[in-house]
Amino acid sequence: MKTLIAIVVGIIIVRIAWWWFIGRNRSAMPPLAIDNNDPLMIEARRKAAESIPQMLSLFNGEEGSTRVKIPFVSNSGETEHLWADLLRVQGSTIHVRYLTPPVSHTGRLERLHAHAIGEIEDWVYTKDPKRYVGGYSLRVMFKRGREQWGDLPPELKEEEAKYG
Repeated sequence: MKTLIAIVVGIIIVRIAWWWFIGRNRSAMPPLAIDNNDPLMIEARRKAAESIPQMLSLFNGEEGSTRVKIPFVSNSGETEHLWADLLRVQGSTIHVRYLTPPVSHTGRLERLHAHAIGEIEDWVYTKDPKRYVGGYSLRVMFKRGREQWGDLPPELKEEEAKYG
C-alpha cells in the first residue's frame, strides 16, 4: 500500500513540475509571422503615420491612456518593434516607457526613453476600455492571425472587438 501511495504521489509531483516549468509557459497559439513588407502592414504604418496628429490631440498627458509602437535597436544590432506607454510630448520628441521587453537584447535595459515623433510606427489610444482608437498594425495582426490559425483565441477576439 505504501508503495502505491508513493507511486501516485510521485506521478502527481512529476505532473505538477512539468506544468510549472513547461506547460504553463506554452503559448496557446504559435507565434504570428507577418513580413514587414506585407501590403496590409505597409498600409497600417501609413495610416498610423498620417493619424499622428489625431493621437497627439487625444493624448492628454495621462499615463496609460496612449501607447506607441517604436523601433528599438538592441545591443545585438537587431531592430525590434516595441510597444511603450506615452508619458509626455515635448516639441517633436516623445518620452516613453517600454512595455514589451526586446527579445534580442541582453543585459539591463532602461525602460524610459525619448524618441522623435516621426519614429512612431503605430499608436493606440485606450482611454475608453471598450473602444480603442488607432492600433492599425494590431488590426492586421488579428486578420493575419485568423488566416494562419483558422480563428483567434477568445481573449484575442475580445481584444479585437475593442478596435471596432
